[in-house]
Amino acid sequence: MPSTVIRMPAHIGAGGRGGGQLQEQRNRGFRLGCCRVCTCVNLEFFVSKNGILKCFELVLGWFCQTMLIQFGMDSAKDIGEAFWGFLTTCSAFLLTTTILLLCYTISTRTFHLVRQSIFEVVYNGLACAMYLSASSYLGVAVNVFLYPKFLVFKTTGGIHSAYPAMTAVYYMGGILGLVYGVDTFVAYRHLKGFS
Repeated sequence: MPSTVIRMPAHIGAGGRGGGQLQEQRNRGFRLGCCRVCTCVNLEFFVSKNGILKCFELVLGWFCQTMLIQFGMDSAKDIGEAFWGFLTTCSAFLLTTTILLLCYTISTRTFHLVRQSIFEVVYNGLACAMYLSASSYLGVAVNVFLYPKFLVFKTTGGIHSAYPAMTAVYYMGGILGLVYGVDTFVAYRHLKGFS
């Protein structure tokens, strides 16, 4: 089996006085008076293209899961498998994105090692496909099963909040699938840059 070589970019490498260790960036942590605190936090990641994508994925995933639990649990028996499928998709990718964001925030080296592997491409591609699939399935179920109830409640003066909330969820899930698609493309280009 051939050996695998992982190459680090030149701006991260061990050149000069680093002695084989990662050279840390100068502007790390928060400046408080004459010293820096929380130097373990890589704040520059949040303003990078990759950081913005990960934060967007985290916020949209959190929004979808919160709306599902808050408004969809009562209607889960009506929607059926579409609800549970979307909730499972959202939970799995929200947890993994949270872990990745935490690791990338704490360690620059982790970001460059994981980003140059195939993991990010496969993970983001799978997330894109799963979110688009779950969103379309939820969209069909919501319009078939919840929309008639919404119309009945609307004509009688009642409130049926599950339909508008679940509609927002499947729209946001579609947007989230597209964001993961963009992240897949960015990760693929990053991977090809190191090949």
